[in-house]
Amino acid sequence: MKHIYYIIIFTCILNCNAQKSESKVEIFDMSEFEYPELISDFISSEWEKVFKAKDSLLNIGKPIIPDLLKLMNNPKAFEKLQNTADLIYPGATEFWGHGWVIDYDIDWIAIRAGWAMENLTSQYFGFTENVITEKELMELHKDNYADYINTGKHNVNFKRQKFKELDVIIDRAKEWWKNREENWTPLIGLKEAIFSNEIYRQLDAIQQMRYPRFVIKGFTQEWFDRELKSRIIELNKSGYDELKLQTEYLLKKRI
Repeated sequence: MKHIYYIIIFTCILNCNAQKSESKVEIFDMSEFEYPELISDFISSEWEKVFKAKDSLLNIGKPIIPDLLKLMNNPKAFEKLQNTADLIYPGATEFWGHGWVIDYDIDWIAIRAGWAMENLTSQYFGFTENVITEKELMELHKDNYADYINTGKHNVNFKRQKFKELDVIIDRAKEWWKNREENWTPLIGLKEAIFSNEIYRQLDAIQQMRYPRFVIKGFTQEWFDRELKSRIIELNKSGYDELKLQTEYLLKKRI
């Protein structure tokens, strides 16, 4: 009788683990997506799959936006990233003194989708946490260097808030797409960001031009010179040091 009891417990454990591993299938029906294989990798817990899928999604361009918005339909969907190496993001608990900084709480699938959508559209819907800066990380590294020498890392605990505001942020993204779907293109988005008064969008667009995350159809040196160069020169005279620095680098670069 005791052996039967142990077998029942063991079977229950296996079933529970199986249910956990299939949680994404229950949360998202892949048949609803236009690009199910990429979306499946993008919502994975494996960081390498996630960032590679994200690059592929961005290169699809405008047609991927409906799939990204579908990922926002369940704001409670959560997939903790694993094997993140030296990635530093709001869900990280360790900082190794270096690494890829992403200021989005991308354990939350809706925020992960928002991260990709903001990169693609050069819009700012509010998905970023704004809790991590390279300056603060370097100060942490400097102030706690003695501990770092002993352990090789810093323990971190970032304040995470955006998941509490997701309904409003998601509505903002969906409303934008509803109004812009017909005529918007990534090229238009790039220009709008540069001509906006939002420094976050301006810097993100400049980074896209300096270090392209994805290909933007129509983005050429001729287009840049005609449509953006005068505005970039104007921004280079602004009072923001980082904006001055990045525009200076961009003006020296051939597209």
